[in-house]
Amino acid sequence: MPKRDSIEFDLNNLPDTIEVEFENGVFDLTLQRNKLSGQLTIDIVSVDDDSRAIYGEPITYGVPLWYWCSYDWIPVERLIPFDEAGLESTVTLSKLQNSVFILDDDSIWESGDNDGA
Repeated sequence: MPKRDSIEFDLNNLPDTIEVEFENGVFDLTLQRNKLSGQLTIDIVSVDDDSRAIYGEPITYGVPLWYWCSYDWIPVERLIPFDEAGLESTVTLSKLQNSVFILDDDSIWESGDNDGA
């Protein structure tokens, strides 16, 4: 179980869409898997304005989702596919939500669980 807040999908029912409330709005996140390449991707669509959408963001280990985007409507939370145990270095369907989670990188600091190190 991750120490940070995580976003979880129904991996047995892809594509799977969940509604997530972030600091600056509510968004639908859809996880899907490319059948040819096996690449996992995620879509983000604002519930309030479906013109605010990004489709097919690749899920890459250790790389924050939408890091390249400067739109002011993108969630301010840093969502990062990561293994807190440090054992994995890639994201696959079999690793997602077993050892690699999509984590809110800011949540560990907000909860006060850090040791100051």
